[in-house]
Amino acid sequence: MSAEGSAKFHYYGIAQFEIEVIYSALRGVFGLVDELQLPIEDTQYVSMVEIEFPIPFGESFFQIFTMERWYKIKGLIKEMKRRRGGRRGVKAFISFCGIAQDEIKPRLIFSLMNKNNRHFEMAIEKIEYLVDIIPIQMQIFPATNNMEEIVYHYDEINFKWNPYGAKYSDGSEYYYLPKTKELKRK
Repeated sequence: MSAEGSAKFHYYGIAQFEIEVIYSALRGVFGLVDELQLPIEDTQYVSMVEIEFPIPFGESFFQIFTMERWYKIKGLIKEMKRRRGGRRGVKAFISFCGIAQDEIKPRLIFSLMNKNNRHFEMAIEKIEYLVDIIPIQMQIFPATNNMEEIVYHYDEINFKWNPYGAKYSDGSEYYYLPKTKELKRK
């Protein structure tokens, strides 16, 4: 089975078997995988994984990619984090080319940079449960027709994913402040 487009898999500081597990899961569905080992960009982390799926985030993603593959990738990332520890562990970016519900087009990025192992695991575990929540949360931002990218961060205090910021094609950027529930334009 081959879905449209190629998946993107960029990384640094990960073992060959970790590369092979992620690569084979992506290749099994999407056929083409843009794989690239990057130089270390952030010395606060020994490893980085960036996976971009060429299909929108939603229930259809989990049907196409399969829950088995999803569990394999998220289990591997959690294990990478556990083995590398909290001080200089793993940062991960999991992104999708849009949001399936309502045909929202901006790139959706889940940014996992939590130092605490337990919070990192909880964040990964909660991603699939956001399918119905994200379209509602996106209403806090101005119209999505020219939105190019929306980034989500995991809030360790409230144990939930929150929208962090959005970038638009006109160059404007908005940031959401969850404590005050305010939207700030940069």
